[in-house]
Amino acid sequence: MRPLNILMCSDSYYPHPGGVSEYLHYLGTYLRKRGHTVTILAPHYAEPYQDDAYTKRIGRCYYITANMATITITFHPRLPLLVRDYMRTQSFDVVHTNGPLGYTLPYWAFHYSRSINVATFHTAFTGFNLYRFAKLIFKNEFQTKRLAAVYPSHKAYRTTYPHFPTPYRIIPNGIDTTKFNPDVRPLKKFPAGPKILFLGRLDPRKGFIRLLAAFPEVKKRIPNALLIVVGSGPLRAQYERMIPDTLRGSVFFEGRVTHDLIPRYYATGDVYVSPATGGEVFGIVLTEAMATGTPVVASNIPGYNEVVTHGKNGLLFNVAEIHDIAEKIIAVLTNQHLSRSLSKQGRQYAETVSWQNVARMVEEFYVHLIEQHEK
Repeated sequence: MRPLNILMCSDSYYPHPGGVSEYLHYLGTYLRKRGHTVTILAPHYAEPYQDDAYTKRIGRCYYITANMATITITFHPRLPLLVRDYMRTQSFDVVHTNGPLGYTLPYWAFHYSRSINVATFHTAFTGFNLYRFAKLIFKNEFQTKRLAAVYPSHKAYRTTYPHFPTPYRIIPNGIDTTKFNPDVRPLKKFPAGPKILFLGRLDPRKGFIRLLAAFPEVKKRIPNALLIVVGSGPLRAQYERMIPDTLRGSVFFEGRVTHDLIPRYYATGDVYVSPATGGEVFGIVLTEAMATGTPVVASNIPGYNEVVTHGKNGLLFNVAEIHDIAEKIIAVLTNQHLSRSLSKQGRQYAETVSWQNVARMVEEFYVHLIEQHEK
């Protein structure tokens, strides 16, 4: 096949951490390795960052709280015109946006596109599905411009497709199985003892408060257990104040860490725990931990239970039951056979969703859409 010129666009990109930023970076990287030209269109951020030659910035990113999480939105008083002028100077074969709903950067890239249009929908609402309203505004344009969809999971499909019935494929989010691998060296700075790792945003939807509630029960059974908390967010200070004096020496808040250190934190944990309460489309943190060889214990919620098969590549708990969370953690930390089995099968699963495989699947979808268009 001929090399393609691809634009990928999102409100969320580096330096902002998160699954969507990783999605753009790695999918773009591995599509380039397959011979394509890929440009990332994203907003400017207040945080310091350094771009490569593949990145174009328009507008400024702002943070708002919605869907029980912090989300990104691009603003500039002339945003539509700036995007229009940029798109008129380019000739893309595919414009691949991420969540082109609302009058933000991805929508305007789609609106002014003259190419094959693909969108990845990462959203899984925790309450009312806002797409019931959004379809009244955007459905006609999506159909007129023949937008095709990529869903990372059946959860994302069920959230979006009934409101925007477009051609689609379910293609999972990928994992860098080279960066995240069982040979990564653990960090040595923590005291001895079994280590429970939480890595994620400290906002309500990620459910850290439930892990915090379960930790004392774990300590009763495993007195030298440690809890390592990686990530930042609006509730960090509140969570730190909630640690009882008797546990302060066993809980370590590391804040936001650099990308190169993230695999080492996974390698440091004897178990990775994600007590998210809902709204998870896929759970990239689960596959990162699996790829590193760290056993995974996670909420039995849509999205997560498409990644974790209970008893094989991880354990699932009822996130509403604090005792169940504690019991699943204790099971992994006290049963070496179970821990080794989860580690081995987790790595095997991660290899099936490597970015090499995911980029190939996305490329095949692009080619299919181009062929359909040419017919």
